[in-house]
Amino acid sequence: MGGNNPVVVQSMTNTNTMDTMATVQQVMDLVEAGCEMVRITARNKYEAENLKKIKAALAERNCHIPLIADIHFMPDAAEIAARIVEKVRINPGNYVDKKTNERGPVVYSESLYRQELDNISLRLKPLLDICKEYGTAIRIGVNHGSLSDRVTGRYGDTVEGMVASALEFIDICRYHDFKNLVLSMKSSDVKTMIYAYRLLTSRMNESGYDYPLHLGVTEAGAGMDARIKSAAGIGELLMEGIGDTIRVSLTENPAHEIPVAKRLVEAFATPKRVQDYSGNFKYTKRETINIGGIGKGHHPVCVFPDMISNKTKSVLPDYYFDIKNQSLKSLYGKEDIVCVQLKVHDSDDMAAIKIAAGGYPGLLLVDFSETNNLQDLRSMLFNLKNHDINNPLVLYKKYSCSNENLILQSSAEFAYFLTDGLIDGICIDTHHDKSLLPELMFSILQALGLRRVKAEFIACPTCGRTSYDVEGTLKKLTQALSHLKHLKIGVMGCVVNGPGEMADADYGYVGSSPGKINLYRKKQVVLRNIDECDALNELIRLIREDGCWEDEE
Repeated sequence: MGGNNPVVVQSMTNTNTMDTMATVQQVMDLVEAGCEMVRITARNKYEAENLKKIKAALAERNCHIPLIADIHFMPDAAEIAARIVEKVRINPGNYVDKKTNERGPVVYSESLYRQELDNISLRLKPLLDICKEYGTAIRIGVNHGSLSDRVTGRYGDTVEGMVASALEFIDICRYHDFKNLVLSMKSSDVKTMIYAYRLLTSRMNESGYDYPLHLGVTEAGAGMDARIKSAAGIGELLMEGIGDTIRVSLTENPAHEIPVAKRLVEAFATPKRVQDYSGNFKYTKRETINIGGIGKGHHPVCVFPDMISNKTKSVLPDYYFDIKNQSLKSLYGKEDIVCVQLKVHDSDDMAAIKIAAGGYPGLLLVDFSETNNLQDLRSMLFNLKNHDINNPLVLYKKYSCSNENLILQSSAEFAYFLTDGLIDGICIDTHHDKSLLPELMFSILQALGLRRVKAEFIACPTCGRTSYDVEGTLKKLTQALSHLKHLKIGVMGCVVNGPGEMADADYGYVGSSPGKINLYRKKQVVLRNIDECDALNELIRLIREDGCWEDEE
């Protein structure tokens, strides 16, 4: 993994690690689906020791796939697992560092900060020594929702804090002459995830480091929305030459993750770290003139299908594109907007867009259906400001693939421009079923935090720590609460990562023990150990009491 090797696809089991044969069978199912590495949770030393039985049973079946032990809080478990599996994943925020407490981050003095790093170095050394002896790799798995109080006290809950946490652990590992590292910067927020990987790549380049990177949008959820989030985050970074292994996190059967991941690799993997992303580590929308409520810094990115596919849908576009008359037709009584449509081809030097924009003070619709050179197109859009071109831009593409590929490809390709605030509208078309298009476009914008049309659900993909049926529960909560578009709701399998990963959610539904649920308001537990059968009604009651409930239209 890493270097010039192909991008590796991996997943994680959600069986009980102590159930050897169930775990073995799920690993075999993942291998059959095309998975190339498998992670297994090891919550304690007993589960870590059982990895030996799992590995032996796989070998009896002639399966020698690399295994990764997922460790939280337990150095003893990590040190056992490191003698058995090929890689150990540790989270700096909860392995030997201190996670933010409920009272908020503690501000460390410089001397105390350095002292804590020295203590971490001492506590990490035994694991590093074992990994050197056995040739075991370590993934430093930074999670946005579980940064330590030491890091958040200095950097806040930020991308800079995520990268600082990773770099500090890299320096500790290098001090002990350990370099067999993989790094990840995971977040349930797609833009945060993208900016964190970009910043880490930049900082590593400055330091002369070139460790492999594991990509993933954590707690993405299920169904179309989860695939959109994963494609937008992972696909964009792969196009930028960032990423050596990926995991698509779905709250579904783990085998469902593999076809999605393989499509992303096949479509978007590029030579490593060769693309320019202009040093963008936070969202800034391109300033333009205002054309009928489109453009300008404060106007939201608009949605433009080329037709009204179904007026009974709850999600309707802002305008629709009238190809014949080269105009945007309003659905809300506004005047139609005339626009200039420009097609971009691989053979173009992109000068046509600059010429048209310079001679027309209106809306530009850029059709990139016939080009695969997205890097040059994005570079050109970055440079419009330098040419004093401030026309609002709508990006258009017509796809001729299946719905599954349409969702993945359009999410990644449009995120490639949306993440940096380069465009003011999106127009996705297809040669096939158009009824999906309005919801797809709004969902892409929602995945990137640019529009809100429904409740957002943060949901873990489950693992051996899960204490209830997260997949079935997510379906029930989505059906009951998706119309509350102003809310973000976390659905988590356990208390290990759950509270941290859903830290910015309005409400949280977290497994506390088998059949029992804790309900959160923001970061605070408000109801503990509720019977699972009562938890949804209690959550609805809590939302109503807070005045956040809206009846479905």
